[in-house]
Amino acid sequence: MASRRLEQQYLRLLDVFPAQSGSTTLQELADKLHCSKRHMRSLLVQMQTLGWVDWLSVAGRGHRSRLTLLRNAHQLLVEKADKLIGEGSFDEAISLLGEEKQLVTSLLRSKLGYSIRNEYQSLSIPYYRTMPNLYPGTPLRRSEVHLVRQIFNGLTRINEDTGALEPDLAHQWRQVDERHWRFYLRPGVLFHDGRELASQDVVESLTRCAQQPLFSHIQRVYQSGTLSVVVELSQEDPQLPLLLSHPTALILPADHALRADFAAHPIGTGPYQVSENNDWRLLLKAYDRYFGFRALLDEVEVLMWPDLATLSLGDKATNSTAVNAVPAQSAAWLSSSISDVDYVAGHAVNFTGKPSDLSSEMFLERGGYFLLCDSRSSQWQSIEKRRWLREKLNPNLLIQKLIEPIRQFWVPTGSLLPSWFHCMDAGKSQAPQIPCRLRLAYHAQHPEYRMLAGDMRDVLADSGVELELIEIEYERWATGEVKADLWLGTVNFPVPEAWNVGAWLLGMPLLKDHISGGNAEIFNQWLQQWREETLTSQQLVQNVVGEGWLQPLFHHWMRLKGPEQAQGIHLNNLGWFDFKSTWMEPE
Repeated sequence: MASRRLEQQYLRLLDVFPAQSGSTTLQELADKLHCSKRHMRSLLVQMQTLGWVDWLSVAGRGHRSRLTLLRNAHQLLVEKADKLIGEGSFDEAISLLGEEKQLVTSLLRSKLGYSIRNEYQSLSIPYYRTMPNLYPGTPLRRSEVHLVRQIFNGLTRINEDTGALEPDLAHQWRQVDERHWRFYLRPGVLFHDGRELASQDVVESLTRCAQQPLFSHIQRVYQSGTLSVVVELSQEDPQLPLLLSHPTALILPADHALRADFAAHPIGTGPYQVSENNDWRLLLKAYDRYFGFRALLDEVEVLMWPDLATLSLGDKATNSTAVNAVPAQSAAWLSSSISDVDYVAGHAVNFTGKPSDLSSEMFLERGGYFLLCDSRSSQWQSIEKRRWLREKLNPNLLIQKLIEPIRQFWVPTGSLLPSWFHCMDAGKSQAPQIPCRLRLAYHAQHPEYRMLAGDMRDVLADSGVELELIEIEYERWATGEVKADLWLGTVNFPVPEAWNVGAWLLGMPLLKDHISGGNAEIFNQWLQQWREETLTSQQLVQNVVGEGWLQPLFHHWMRLKGPEQAQGIHLNNLGWFDFKSTWMEPE
């Protein structure tokens, strides 16, 4: 309230001195502001401390002092909004700016990058959308998958550098017999609210997993002591420890369903805890009581504002991030597409799509864009029509429709991994009855979808097919809740990539009913054979792609460039990096 009154008094001074400078006396100022000389002197001291005024006082009767106002009304407004954003009061800042909301982008950008104060290391990353769902076991986009791994732990985990399976919450496990596994839990593990992890938390979490197709062979989970659980299967699965590293199997508090707004403010055991998560920012803070090595970055702040898309990370939508000091001296970014031809942290980027000195790390993404034919649609009941679709929407033809600057970052593909090659079974093709109308669904908040889907619409229009585009929320897309003929999507596979391809094909709700042409018996057979390791993920992809139900389209180039101060930073398959092992060496 006091600062507001001081601001009002300053604005009155601006009215008195429209030129922002003039000679005056303390008494004249006091008269103008209707206060005492003593109070006026106090106001000038406060304004000088804030850098608002320059008061050159001249002693002696008849001498006049000089007042210079260092801020105009607009500068004062921006300064106040900047302070509110720094305090996390984004709603107040936007309300204050009124019709000048465009200023939010520049103010947010000034907050980006890393800072080191008294050995406290913080990193601010831009992002183009909110992330209200960080709830393992629900449909998660790739950025959320990365983040939940920073917040939660599973019984086991995958080493991102080596691809090896490692102990996590379970320090040891053994296979009791073909269908029983025993896992031994670490003692003294604490949730972010201070409660100690117990067997019951694991029992509840894995029992919940059993409702998912990938975990449907978990028949029963029960305690075998305070720090031991037994998993009983209905089918032998030699890869169960690997399965339990999946993000769906992360361990939650047993009472998580009773906790208010758990999706946005989850409680885990991981190296980072959620401090804030709202429409403007996600703030993660290192958990000092983490059972593993304490995270090196003390704080990670994800600032959310659509206009920051040219500096955002993840989900392929103009996904670059600045991890640099402000003002930018050296940039660091993760990227794969549109932003590569824009400006990153003030540096013009002209990237050729080939390794160069500009990039410290680069590879073709493990995954990419795909089309899925809905088996419920009358249009795709014959493979001949699915072949026709592949001919018309062949990625080698579609890429010619992309705008020239980004074409170099997209690589047409016939499979889900860059090292694999699959194609549809050869044979005749048959066009649908012309004219006809098809419905293509894609999930919201993904700018590249609109561009790619629009190109598909134009191509099919030349053949007399009208393509209706349907944009829906991600959860509805992932579960296939709308009526559609085609689904446009994207996927990225963490290490071990081949295993995760199979886990995705057999575990994602949208795919479950369609990759086998709607034949539940064939799907269940594939699932059983994959678990038994008599059907590899690569063979499974050949089955699915060969029949034309899933049609891979493109891979993107992913790259990382960091400032010299960044240590331990490594680009992972999800387009992010592990926060807890990254740190900034002081200059």
